[in-house]
Amino acid sequence: MSLNQRFKSKTMFNPILLVFYVLIMCTAGYIIIKSKAATPPPVPPTIYLTPSSATSPINTTFIVSVHENSGTVAVNSVLANLSYNPALVDFVSMESAASPFTVQAQATGGVGAITIARGLVGTLTGDQLVANITFKTKTTSGSADVAFTAGSEILSGTTNKDILLSLSATAGGIYTIDATPPVVTLVSPANGSVISNGTTSIISVTATDNSSVSSVDILVDGAVKTTLTSPPYTYNWSTVGLALGPHTIQAKAKDPYGNSATSGINSITISDLTAPTLSISSPAANSSISGTTTISATAADNTGGTGLAKVEFYIDGVLKSSASVSPYSFVWDTKVGVGDGLHTITAKAYDKAVPANVSTSSPVTVTVDNSDHFPPTTPSGLSSGPPTLSTVSLSWGASTDNIAVTAYQIKRNGVVITSVAPTVLSYDDTGLLPGTTYTYTVSAMDGAGNLSSPATISASTKVLIPGDIDRNSRVDLTDLSIFLAHWGTNDPLSDIDHIGGVDLTDLSILLSNFGLSN
Repeated sequence: MSLNQRFKSKTMFNPILLVFYVLIMCTAGYIIIKSKAATPPPVPPTIYLTPSSATSPINTTFIVSVHENSGTVAVNSVLANLSYNPALVDFVSMESAASPFTVQAQATGGVGAITIARGLVGTLTGDQLVANITFKTKTTSGSADVAFTAGSEILSGTTNKDILLSLSATAGGIYTIDATPPVVTLVSPANGSVISNGTTSIISVTATDNSSVSSVDILVDGAVKTTLTSPPYTYNWSTVGLALGPHTIQAKAKDPYGNSATSGINSITISDLTAPTLSISSPAANSSISGTTTISATAADNTGGTGLAKVEFYIDGVLKSSASVSPYSFVWDTKVGVGDGLHTITAKAYDKAVPANVSTSSPVTVTVDNSDHFPPTTPSGLSSGPPTLSTVSLSWGASTDNIAVTAYQIKRNGVVITSVAPTVLSYDDTGLLPGTTYTYTVSAMDGAGNLSSPATISASTKVLIPGDIDRNSRVDLTDLSIFLAHWGTNDPLSDIDHIGGVDLTDLSILLSNFGLSN
């Protein structure tokens, strides 16, 4: 009995002409389908599936469409028998509202088998949708073949004969279930590594997957620092500002089908491995000195380091002095136990790391000559430039000496604050208090340690306008923005009246001075 005859023998059907249904398919899970290269449909007459291949995650639904293509032959019914692997996928539902075959004879789905029999009153030709079948993947990786089986037919509306003739004219599909997580390995830095603070270390990861890797997260101390979507999977990890001590790094890889894996955790120690910077600032190399001479060094530890512990001074390789606070200097009396001639000055700086990082300065060679007792002339034209809230700028004219000026000594309020080279005729004194007057003297020094009479000047820093929070010598919108950001806190800069807490009184003061500048 042909399919058309079987339709007519079923008295329970009342065919309804030209009725179209709109049915929204609601899938139970998040579907990711990775289609392979498009496969052209078989030559008609045929029954085939689309897509012909796809990859899905576990426990998700995907839709396969059954099509028939009669070519130019007018047909009125189709029967599709399908088999599938129930170990990998489950049949969920079948929907055919969008199919032009409006008469349904059979629509059954069992374990491993599906049957669809549909027809219409009248005929049609060409490529037509028969039904949409929803499957749900299980929890096992594999390839589920959905194939047409014996009994599948396309019946001519004129002869009521099968025009499909053979299963070789059908085309099923292969649907892959990916339950395999990626393989992710943290390559570097190695577990147990010790790296220096204030540097950049490259975190390197390898990740592979049976399908593809969609992303790799790199985590530091449990927090995602970057997400990479293509190799190389590397991240430039800056240790600037990070606490010294142990830290952890880890990587997490994902594929497009919801599978993920994490690497092992590497424990990394950030330590202060950087030696301080150090140089001898005075006396100058190859200079001639006499009498008492101040030996000064400039030293600093790296940003985020453990801090500077001390600076040692050596004369001709013998330790002479040690300074633990800035300014790092000592007074060398060349008239006591020091012969005239060449001498070498070096310094060593130590930080507070355990063990300490040590740096040694370049040596400075000087000539000790205590035969000179004539001081240089007084520096001329000592003046101060426009001040800031925290800086006084000094400048002066050069002094002369019977041999040579070796340095200029600068005092603030009677205390030596620095010495500068004889070619330097200016100095910016920073870190001062606003609205404060200071007395400065500048004296020229020769190689014998003779000091000229000092040039003296008084200079004042700018007065801080109450409300000038960003210290730019005006009260403006930036100050108001900073102030409002610290409202209700104990921020010392925004606490204008300095009585504790940023409150309405401080706001009143700021607004009273808004727009003022100096």
